[in-house]
Amino acid sequence: MCRSPSSCPRCRSGSAPSAAAVAALLYLAAHGARTPFLALLGLKRLRNLVLVVAPYAVSVPLAFAAGERLDPATGAGLVALALAPGALLAPAVVSAAGGRRADMAGALLLGTLVVSFVLVVTRPEESPLALTGAQAFAIASLLAGAMPTVRDRLLAPLGWAGYLAIAAVIGLAIASAPTIHVGTIVVAFAAVLIVLGIAGAVALALRRDPWSALAAAGTRDPIVAAALAWSTAGSDAAAVPIVTAAILGIVAGALIIRRR
Repeated sequence: MCRSPSSCPRCRSGSAPSAAAVAALLYLAAHGARTPFLALLGLKRLRNLVLVVAPYAVSVPLAFAAGERLDPATGAGLVALALAPGALLAPAVVSAAGGRRADMAGALLLGTLVVSFVLVVTRPEESPLALTGAQAFAIASLLAGAMPTVRDRLLAPLGWAGYLAIAAVIGLAIASAPTIHVGTIVVAFAAVLIVLGIAGAVALALRRDPWSALAAAGTRDPIVAAALAWSTAGSDAAAVPIVTAAILGIVAGALIIRRR
C-alpha cells in the first residue's frame, strides 16, 4: 500500500491525465476569452458552413473505420484527433503568416468547435471532459464579450496562458512516455493530409479564402485531441495527437518564418 501519492507510481500515473485535462481546460478558456461569439455570424453563409462540416463528414467515418484495424491506443488517438475542433491557434497563425482573413479563420474555427462538441458528446466515455471544455470556452468567451475593455487589456496574458497550457499538455504527455513507432507517424501524417486536402478542395470549389480554410477547417487541434485520447484510453493514445502537434508546429513555424 502506498504511503503517499508522490511515492506511488499508480497514483502518479493517475494524476497525470487529470493534470493534462486541467491544462486543456485552461487552454480552451484562454482561447475562448480571446474569441468573440459574434464570429459565429460568419457561418450564416452556407458556403462557410459546408466548409466546416465537409472535412468531418469524410474524416470521422474514415477514422472510425481505420481505428478498428489499428492497435487500440493508435486507433483511440486517431479517433480523438478526428473529433477535435480546428487548431485554436489558427487565426493567430493566419495573421502571423501574412493572411488577410484571420476573421474568416475565427468564424470557421468556432464552427469546428460546435461540430466537435456535438460529435464528442455522443461518445459516453468522452462526454464529461467535452462538456466541461465547452463550458470553459463558452463562459470565457461570454465574459470577455461582456467586458471588452478588460479583455483587450488581458489579451497578452491570455495568450501566454494558452501557450503555457500547450506546453503543459505536451510536456505531461511526453513525460508519460507514450509508445511512438513508425505506424504512429504514418497515421498522424495521413490524418493531417486528409483533412487538409478535403478543406482545401472544398475551399477552392466554393471560392473561399484558402489560407483561412486550411488553418481552421483543415486542421484538428492536437492539444484537445491529446487530452481526450489520454483521458479515455491511456497515455499511449496521446501519441498520434502529439506527433500531429509536431507536424502542425513545424508547418506553422515555416510559414511564419517565410513571411518574415
